[in-house]
Amino acid sequence: LLEIGDPYFPGLGNGGYDVEHYELVLDLDMASDELAAEVTVRARALQDLTGFALDLYGLDVHAVRVDDQDARFERTPPSPGTSRDKKPFKSGELVVVPAQPLAAGTLFETVVRYSGAPAVRPDPSVGFLPGVGWDRKESGVYVVSECIGASSWYPCNDHPRDKASYSFRVTVEKPYTAAANGVLTEILEQEEKRTFVFEARDPMASYLATLNVAEFGVLAAEGPRGLPIRTYHPTDASALELEPFGRQAEVLAFLETVFGPYPFESAGAVIAYENLGGALECQTLPVYSRGCGVQVIVHELAHQWYGDCVSPALWRDIWLNEGFASYAEWLWDEHEGGKAAYEAEAHEAYRRLRRGKTASPFDPGVARVFSGRVYTRGAMVLYGLRGEVGDETFFRILKTWVEAHHDGNASTQDFVQHAARTAGRDLTPFFDAWLFSELTPEIPAWEPVEEEQPRRGRREGG
Repeated sequence: LLEIGDPYFPGLGNGGYDVEHYELVLDLDMASDELAAEVTVRARALQDLTGFALDLYGLDVHAVRVDDQDARFERTPPSPGTSRDKKPFKSGELVVVPAQPLAAGTLFETVVRYSGAPAVRPDPSVGFLPGVGWDRKESGVYVVSECIGASSWYPCNDHPRDKASYSFRVTVEKPYTAAANGVLTEILEQEEKRTFVFEARDPMASYLATLNVAEFGVLAAEGPRGLPIRTYHPTDASALELEPFGRQAEVLAFLETVFGPYPFESAGAVIAYENLGGALECQTLPVYSRGCGVQVIVHELAHQWYGDCVSPALWRDIWLNEGFASYAEWLWDEHEGGKAAYEAEAHEAYRRLRRGKTASPFDPGVARVFSGRVYTRGAMVLYGLRGEVGDETFFRILKTWVEAHHDGNASTQDFVQHAARTAGRDLTPFFDAWLFSELTPEIPAWEPVEEEQPRRGRREGG
């Protein structure tokens, strides 16, 4: 069977077909944690296929049909060993053999009926967590899947390169509320249950799909051009906790001035009751741990352009997500506090990077996907590029990058070429020094950088 071939996650993501749409019909029993689900995957065969695979971690598959005919299926053996929390690994793949071979170019529909108690999937990029994906907390369910957690709750082609639109139809008992990506189109009331229907019509990478179920309060607001903004929050959240989320429309309006039009048809937030270990830029609906401030909101909303609308070709290109979103925080500081605030952020980042001898943000290795070399060094590349080409060209590079790769994927080399093309000159010496070199280049005005005494137990660099 064919793979997408991402060296960071061998075996994840499948070749041979391209998914166009997922329809997720989910019935969740919060008392037992049991999920009963039927997922329809509409895809196009990219070559003649006698079989294909979908990523699915654990869960019990009861039936698979392809184009209304029963299909044979099997689960791959689980990887040997145990996860960080000492649990044995589960099967990660569903292999499907349709009754009739699929010819290249054929549009086909696969329906998978399955059930079980979803759990997080171990992910080597976040070794400090038990896993990613479907996370059952005391208050409810939260789904934060980067990098490989989408397959913890639905069968999919789990790689950013295969984007698709989504429909969600989620039934939960009252008083729970379900929150998923896209536009809430309908709430169907039954005696003891409610069904929430969401449509996410813009192409989305699998790790950005989210479902969150808890006793949420909901705040509705409007952003630029009447953009609907829905914020799901703990019912006991204070006005002080919610105040930064009241600024989402303001943040989006600012980001449009530097990045171009907001790329989707809705926006919003889920604020978890518990600490999730951070936040994630789920498309149209970032998920936040409790207590996040406006800087985190700026970061996650910037990802709607960089990471969500334009997604990485391979996970080694993750700095195109995180470096850009981190740099957006510096732009927000400039917006709020002037050029001095922007320069202060960059100067502090420079000191950390030079002291820590922080390596290139490109291709950091799977264990360093969420490290300072991706976030801070990535932002510093953009700081240097702005100085190199000037404001007018720099912001044209950012805006036209989104236009050129809207709803698609792009690599680091794509960005290097795009920047040079937009600037109208060769930028190879700049990128060799600022992006690909092992150290951030020296800025004489900011030297010398004093050496920091290493603290016991702290790892320098990132």
